[in-house]
Amino acid sequence: MEKWQVVVWLLVGFGLFVTAVLLRARYGNKFELKTIDLVLIIVPLLFVLLISGKLKVLDAFGVKADFSELFADAAGAKIEKQVTDPSSPGVDEVVHMLEMASKGGVHEIPRLIEKKTEALLFRLGHGGYYGPAIQQYFDALYASSYLQYLIILNQEGKLFGIYDALDLAVYFRTEGKQAYKNFASWLNQPSTSSQRELARLPGFVAADQAVARELSKREVLKRMDNLRVDSLPVVDKAGNFVGTVERSQLTASLILEVADRLEQK
Repeated sequence: MEKWQVVVWLLVGFGLFVTAVLLRARYGNKFELKTIDLVLIIVPLLFVLLISGKLKVLDAFGVKADFSELFADAAGAKIEKQVTDPSSPGVDEVVHMLEMASKGGVHEIPRLIEKKTEALLFRLGHGGYYGPAIQQYFDALYASSYLQYLIILNQEGKLFGIYDALDLAVYFRTEGKQAYKNFASWLNQPSTSSQRELARLPGFVAADQAVARELSKREVLKRMDNLRVDSLPVVDKAGNFVGTVERSQLTASLILEVADRLEQK
């Protein structure tokens, strides 16, 4: 591990330490320091050392713990608590907005920004998608910093795939207006060739790479590493889209769970 990486993880730990002390003070326990507060400073660094195989047991600050066991237990937990349902307008609502935008009406954009819309939901073959209107909505919502995903459903309403908004934004800006027109055309015509073109766009994660809420954090993190993505769609047993799970949420939950178990020792 490089020196700068050690410094970064120690700073993250110090931030956790300060947060813990301030929260305790706010809720009436004064600025009391506990053993767990000191452990929090080094937990992020210990986490990196652990997953790199350089550390297995901690015996410091009056705490003795087998970190390999603690993290193994935490990684085996299901991801259901880390699944979030991004706020998004429904398919029919998106089509209506785009139809209005094609006629010069974009009055819905401020409302969507105010609602902190995180996703736009489309359906293959639904029709009514218009490239320039998609561009107006996509650019405005992405500029608001809330938009994270574009979700595509198949004709049966099951998940077809999901795009990372950042990756797609780079593509659209590079390719220009024609890219939005092509995108709308592929959505409107649910042919095999159109689906193939949609799957080739940057930031796309297909439905067969989605995960279930019953999977463990370990399994989901492995899939993220294999796909080189930081988030994955989550589906139920019927293939319906139910939300997303992010690497940062899983990592934070692992650290907090281990910290909680240390505090109980």
